[in-house]
Amino acid sequence: MAADIRTARAEDVDALVAIENAVFEGDRISRRSFRQLIERETAETLVAESDGRLAGYAMVLFRKGSGVARLYSFAIGPEFGGRGVGRGLLDAAERVAYEHGRMMLRLEVREDNARAITLYEKNGYRGIGMEADYYEDGATALRYEKTLRGDLPITTSVPFYAQTCDFTCGPCCLMMAMANFDQAFVPDPVTEIRLWREATTIFMMSGPGGCEPFGLAVAAHEAGLGTEILVSAEGALFLQSVRSAEKRRVMELAQADFRSRADKYAIPVTYRPFGIDDIRARLGEGKLALVLISGFIMFGKKVPHWVLAIGDDGGHILIHDPWIEDEQRETAADAANIPVPYDIFMRMAQFGADGLRAAIILGKSATT
Repeated sequence: MAADIRTARAEDVDALVAIENAVFEGDRISRRSFRQLIERETAETLVAESDGRLAGYAMVLFRKGSGVARLYSFAIGPEFGGRGVGRGLLDAAERVAYEHGRMMLRLEVREDNARAITLYEKNGYRGIGMEADYYEDGATALRYEKTLRGDLPITTSVPFYAQTCDFTCGPCCLMMAMANFDQAFVPDPVTEIRLWREATTIFMMSGPGGCEPFGLAVAAHEAGLGTEILVSAEGALFLQSVRSAEKRRVMELAQADFRSRADKYAIPVTYRPFGIDDIRARLGEGKLALVLISGFIMFGKKVPHWVLAIGDDGGHILIHDPWIEDEQRETAADAANIPVPYDIFMRMAQFGADGLRAAIILGKSATT
């Protein structure tokens, strides 16, 4: 008999405690904590009922201002194993997280809990790390996450291309746009590096540099795309943390050259922070948007990163993220056509202490 899933109520606490005690030897949620979590606005506790009894529960936590939800606790009563209760609760937890505007669900699981690990991996969760001595008895926790899509399919008409170098996110987004507007164009690693060489402006003493909006816009124009720049600051960008005078000089000269060439090509430039309506309007016109974001929400690092906004479903901006964490077993299914809630998108779409916003709007050339 399939289990019915609903939101937990105060009268479920006794049954929840019984499941907790039957499943876990330590790190148990107390009766008092169950009561508090059931009532908390930033938590959602789901229970599965089967044969008139509680068969299991899933507890999801929502941190305010975050695009990530956490599966805080998950347990199935021993006598209900193998009936699909776990799969049903996990699906319901994902739906709840998505409905709360979260784009990812993360969790921790004991490294010796093979049954739970199998369930998570079969349902599309990927390992993102581990933490030793996480549990009361010193056991290690494995961390997993899954990108949430609701009913959105992974497939899209905009081609996806994964970057092959750490520093080519912008050029790869540019190639995806080129392939979208010219079906004869096929992205490849040689073009990826060529576009990076043409667009890069950031001089790195320790390795290859990155790209800023004017360099990418000039490269896009020269590749035959219609181009528009939206940027919140005038002057050279990404200089706040540059201490070397020589490095600053090189970056300023490179950016001055790109600005001069953008002016020569008559690429429209708007100097103000863009809003969600700006991006939605351009997408509604059939254009794409190459958007600068902070990589913190996407992969936990406060680094500048470019993604391609490809669509708008009325509540989310859909993006292609060219970065795939191969070491974390990500695939294109994790990085393509990601639905990002509007408010999270706008929090992502800024970088640095000054909240720099930058986007390059891409479309068919007016001459084609």
